[in-house]
Amino acid sequence: MNTVQRFVPGVRQGAASAAAGAPAMLVLQAETSAEVRTALLVATMRGTPVRRVSLKDLQSNLDVSGILAAHLGEIPPVGTVEYVRAVMGIRGVPEPDGMGYGPIGDFLRREVREGVLYELKAAEGPVFVKPVATKTFSGFVYDPRPGAKQSEYQLEQLKAIASLKTATRVWLSEVVEFACEWRYYVDASGHILAKARYDADGDDDAPEPTAEVVQSAIDSTVIYLESRGNAHPLAIDVGVLTNGRTAVVELSDAWALGLYGHARTPGGTDWKAEDYVDFLLQRWRSIVAYAQLRAAREAAERLAKVEKMEPPPPKVPAPRGRPRKVPLQAAAGA
Repeated sequence: MNTVQRFVPGVRQGAASAAAGAPAMLVLQAETSAEVRTALLVATMRGTPVRRVSLKDLQSNLDVSGILAAHLGEIPPVGTVEYVRAVMGIRGVPEPDGMGYGPIGDFLRREVREGVLYELKAAEGPVFVKPVATKTFSGFVYDPRPGAKQSEYQLEQLKAIASLKTATRVWLSEVVEFACEWRYYVDASGHILAKARYDADGDDDAPEPTAEVVQSAIDSTVIYLESRGNAHPLAIDVGVLTNGRTAVVELSDAWALGLYGHARTPGGTDWKAEDYVDFLLQRWRSIVAYAQLRAAREAAERLAKVEKMEPPPPKVPAPRGRPRKVPLQAAAGA
């Protein structure tokens, strides 16, 4: 299969925002990417103010971070994971927990378990390793065998994990081979908005994942999120194993989510640029709303604990006035 090219999808001229109200401003990473170009195009079309800021300035320029922290309006960011994470920190928005594999265990077709980096030292053969925390490093095949050839990508990830604590939580799984891999962009209700094949070296005639399995995995994920009161937009990567079985690769949260080229709607049309931007915007809003809800619940719990505490015993007032003088004669007789 030819290498997948990232692209800026088409824009419906004069289209109105599908999101519930336009944000006050978009914060776009100064370093260019397909995602940033798409957001910039949509912002220009809609007349949404934009501020371009580099990751370096977010991390080290106090004037820039101060301006963003003080901004009263809604300012969703578009950029890399590190970039959006930096904006979250500046705005006081807690980073969501990683999505993990919990709701899709029945669709993995392989053993996946949670462990720590230290366990890699005992590995005797190849192991796929991925961080529990979102994008602490990128998932890769760890191969400890003497003489094993390491790709440039593997060497980059080995360098990344070398700087982490050995107690860092990771997902560990057996290594499987996919004939093809697809990304499905999904809204909070479980509807597929678009899909795109993203593996660069698979066969052009590889079968597409079975639709029923894909939707079942999505439904399981949505039910899981709804049970936690936190349904939100997401992406699910699904592939076809070399044995022909459809298997879920992983779940990805919709913040800082990459836009793959040739993404098409279920109806077969190109996924529009504004639809992708609204997808990111809806996830940002749900992150902020959930953080506010959680903060309100925690405040209510703290207040309830205070109200349940027994009040301290009342203080006995001290006698008022000067003590009565005792005559010296009476005192001596006593």
